[in-house]
Amino acid sequence: MSNKAINDDADMTFGEHLDELRKILVRVVVVFVLLFIVMFSIKGIVLEVIFAPIRETFPTNQFFAWLAKVLNSEALNIHPETVELFNNKMAGQFMLHIKSSIVGAFVIAFPYLIWELWLFVKPAIPPHQRRRSIRYVIETPIWFVMGLLFGYYIIAPLAVNFLGNYQVSDQINNIIEVSSFMSTVMGVSFAAAIAFQLPLLIRLLSTIGIITSDGMRQYRKIAAVLLLVFAAVITPPDVVSQIFIFVPCYALYEYGIGIAAKIEAQKAKEEAAYQAQLAAEKAKAEAKKESEGNANTPE
Repeated sequence: MSNKAINDDADMTFGEHLDELRKILVRVVVVFVLLFIVMFSIKGIVLEVIFAPIRETFPTNQFFAWLAKVLNSEALNIHPETVELFNNKMAGQFMLHIKSSIVGAFVIAFPYLIWELWLFVKPAIPPHQRRRSIRYVIETPIWFVMGLLFGYYIIAPLAVNFLGNYQVSDQINNIIEVSSFMSTVMGVSFAAAIAFQLPLLIRLLSTIGIITSDGMRQYRKIAAVLLLVFAAVITPPDVVSQIFIFVPCYALYEYGIGIAAKIEAQKAKEEAAYQAQLAAEKAKAEAKKESEGNANTPE
């Protein structure tokens, strides 16, 4: 964005805000469409990524196979590769191609979307806070990608293995509709990506004084229950996925306590420096007043 697009030193009218928002939306749409075209043209790579969790060569499946041998426990050996997929719609595979291209374009464009969003709200942020706010622009995509990879490599194959091989009766065979499989893989991956934004949320709430580290420690049990509910809402209806979302979420909550404590310490340091500056200015003013009084006193 050019310096003319957003003038930090000038107040923008409502119409100018709308015009700037329109320009941002146009740029975002253009970038997204271009990325969609690229993803659509390399369907082999995109679909390879989506279907990888049901292959024996997938890293997670290989790891559990190795772990099962080392510990001599067949229970640890997952078999998502036994899941059979089918398509029963005329345009099913074409829509699969469309959806996978949209998802791929969104994931790649996500950092750019965050950057454009920050540029839009930047004029409303006080100059002394802009340097801190840029941290969210950098960390949000990082935590998003970390959560996405965690969901894809850890939760997705376990969820597919559990749901795809679960049977209530030997007379019922599981043949999974391909769109259902895709929804499960993408659902748990994006659920983890959302869950991994928790540290940033805690940082934001702590910075503006809504939560404190002591309060977070006091309400650990309530937070654990809320995180369990959150995990149950955003994951497929199986205990494995819920546990694998809850565990990192709670770990991130504990990490957030450290973030809040660090922010409080920084605030206390800044407050102490501010009070010291006020005290120094007050002492200087009193000394000047006393000096002027002595100068006006007749000998």
